[in-house]
Amino acid sequence: MASTLGHALSGVDCLLIGRLVCPNLIGKISVGSIIFIAFLANVPDLDLLVGPILGKHHHFLHGQMTHSISFSVMWGGAMWLGAKVIGAGSIKCKTAFIFGFVGILSHVVVDWFTGPNPGVHPSFGTMIMWPFSWERIHAPFTLFLGPHHGSLEEFLSLHNVWVMVREFLIFGGVAGLLIAYSASLREEIIIMWRDLLKKYLK
Repeated sequence: MASTLGHALSGVDCLLIGRLVCPNLIGKISVGSIIFIAFLANVPDLDLLVGPILGKHHHFLHGQMTHSISFSVMWGGAMWLGAKVIGAGSIKCKTAFIFGFVGILSHVVVDWFTGPNPGVHPSFGTMIMWPFSWERIHAPFTLFLGPHHGSLEEFLSLHNVWVMVREFLIFGGVAGLLIAYSASLREEIIIMWRDLLKKYLK
């Protein structure tokens, strides 16, 4: 599966695209929205905690139901319901659904195209069609490298450094192109950084 950094950056790319495509639903880019979408884009990997809790290997349930399109819909629905319960208006409820659905879906899609060998090689595969299929379905080609995290030595390996550099170049490149394309996005991000610096450099 892709790294935490890669998922976070893919989530940010989705946020930028959402701001361009649905400006009425996705508000101005802020530090809070970036942190939130980066968190959502990593939520499916919380399944790594289930195995140790049950006394199993951390991969016991990894890449299964939490890595499906249905889980993306359910998470978006849960966020919509949560917004509805606290009395949010129709637009904010729709925004909550979009954030939840797209944030999780970005993880699902990236992991589906993640494997050991980039190119025309099958990916690791996930239960992307759960609950309609409980089989791991492999993408026909691999776009992203999977990091090693079986031990501390593997976690700190040069392979993992290369995985994150590669992800930064891919997802950071997409973000750069979107920002270069949109003057309004550039202005929002400049204002965001200016306000942040003012706050912490007083």
